[in-house]
Amino acid sequence: MSYLLLTSIFSLVLQNSLFKVFSKNNSDSDKAANSFNLFICLVCTVAFGIMLFSCPISVFSIVLGLLFGLSTQLAYHYKLLALSNGPMHLTLLFTTSSMIIPAMSGVFFGEKFSFAKLFIVFILIFFLYLSFEKTNSTKVGGKWFFYCLISFFALGAVGVLQKIHQTSAHKIESHSFLFFAFLFATIMCLLKAKGKLNKSFLNGKSNLVMAFICGGCTFSMNYINLKLSGMLPSQLFFPLVNGSGVVLSSLISVFLFKEKLTARQMIGLVGGIISLIAICLVP
Repeated sequence: MSYLLLTSIFSLVLQNSLFKVFSKNNSDSDKAANSFNLFICLVCTVAFGIMLFSCPISVFSIVLGLLFGLSTQLAYHYKLLALSNGPMHLTLLFTTSSMIIPAMSGVFFGEKFSFAKLFIVFILIFFLYLSFEKTNSTKVGGKWFFYCLISFFALGAVGVLQKIHQTSAHKIESHSFLFFAFLFATIMCLLKAKGKLNKSFLNGKSNLVMAFICGGCTFSMNYINLKLSGMLPSQLFFPLVNGSGVVLSSLISVFLFKEKLTARQMIGLVGGIISLIAICLVP
């Protein structure tokens, strides 16, 4: 199980890094972000489509897959836009905190609820508040906040839908569930793009390569996380994967992308990271 967790975390960190590179090169471009997302979803659709031949299909998995596809498409699209409008470290801390939603939803699946974890969640919110300091070098305006908010709830819904599917009688239909999810997400992107890829996306020499790699990361994460969501308690699995991912991604944002932090933002970031880890460790 440990190698699955490590693979999922590595895929998340690599995807976050490439998302930031793409966002820097395509600043605040809704159409370019949609084309990038379209390619990611297409890669996953083909990959899960190949695996579909050995998997049963039910109406339950198809309908839940459509909801999952909608949530995934919204989450990735607005995460890209948020990265275009704000710093990587704060964007990832905000969006990664969405794991609170599926982590706390475990109580509805017969898992024991922890009041200690809930208390730490409020501490996490406080550190997020400290992180939202607007400076000349770190812009976190209303547009950025709006994009983060949509991605936050969409990512939270992704985790809950994973848990619903893997605690149902249709858990063996994981391949068909994910195939229809990404097929629907691909169709949504195509409709928004009116069947055409954005010119600025195509002109970027490395965009297709990054989209293909991100597609592989997305496939890996969804394949692994769907399985693990049914094997581990929600209050452990979601903070563990997402908390580890945000720690490593935040370090990359500072050392690789040279994002500067004020003292207050540093306290907020470190406190947020410690809070995420504490949620994972506290019984």
